[in-house]
Amino acid sequence: MKHRSASALLAGALLVLAAVPATAQNEWTFEGDRLLVTNMIGEVTVKGHDGSRIIVRATLQGDDAGMLDFQVKQGGHAEFHVVYPLAQSQSFSYPRRGGSSEFRAENWIDQSSFLEDLYSGVSGRTRIKIRDNGDTEAWADLEVLVPRGVETRIAIIVGKIKASDVQAPVDLDTWSGPVEARNIQGKTNIDTGSGSVVATGIRGDLTVDTGSGSVEVADVEGDDIVIDTGSGSVTVNGAKGQNLEIDTGSGSVKTKEIYADNSVIDTGSGSVTLDLMNLSGGRHVIDTGSGGVTVTMPSDASVRIIADTGSGGIDLDVPNAMLKRASRDHIELEIGGGSATLEIDTGSGGIKLRTR
Repeated sequence: MKHRSASALLAGALLVLAAVPATAQNEWTFEGDRLLVTNMIGEVTVKGHDGSRIIVRATLQGDDAGMLDFQVKQGGHAEFHVVYPLAQSQSFSYPRRGGSSEFRAENWIDQSSFLEDLYSGVSGRTRIKIRDNGDTEAWADLEVLVPRGVETRIAIIVGKIKASDVQAPVDLDTWSGPVEARNIQGKTNIDTGSGSVVATGIRGDLTVDTGSGSVEVADVEGDDIVIDTGSGSVTVNGAKGQNLEIDTGSGSVKTKEIYADNSVIDTGSGSVTLDLMNLSGGRHVIDTGSGGVTVTMPSDASVRIIADTGSGGIDLDVPNAMLKRASRDHIELEIGGGSATLEIDTGSGGIKLRTR
């Protein structure tokens, strides 16, 4: 596969290709304004550094590590790929992770046209399995050092991703495994099919999407902060932005020190705690199918509140509020002129409204 890919690139007079045989440990240095890294199995650590060139260090693991290869394309859109012997084996061991993952090759090799060329001898319909006792035991752990301003995308199937101190946008994608992003100056996108997410010290828009797994976010500043988990709790401790959106199919939502012009929190099942530091405009919505809701507002809030609960009382501790309408499960009130709106709806669960 290596020689066929190299000849195709040379014939097209494209960017420089470097192929290095697999050994126990390797290091590459190359240039690029944007970077794509793919590694089917293993851990990837991304760090920012002060140099002008991208550095990738790979440590091979497993009894069959010698079957792995590496391909590097440098230039404007640089790429680094750990190449797995998919034509020879469709079952891989990864003892670090319990359970198993299965996917079609076409869902992996479509990351870039360069990667498609590397796997040109593999049918897209081939099903690849990763488990703790597969036929081929081979994976690679990567350390990726990126200069300031190099937009970076990391894509893996099974394994952990950690990114820290990067001064550029990052896109971190794993089918199965946890993701951590710390001290990122740039738009941050995190996607894991199954795994926990930790994101702290983000300066830029943040998007988190996990099919199953808890999400912990702290100290984030960006126009849009969006968190979506199919199943798992969400904790946000310190966020500033124009829009905050949190959606969880099942799991509690706890927030603290939120500065947001607009917010939407939606959970199918789970309690919600919203701690708003400013409330003088915008629209804020909380909707939970089952679970109690607690909202804490600043003492100088200017807001119109509409709260409904299908089953559960409403506990109100808001001085100087003008009560418009009230019953056991419905309340409407206005505070300080009502510049903002706060709408709360819970199918089952009590509602508590507080000012600090």
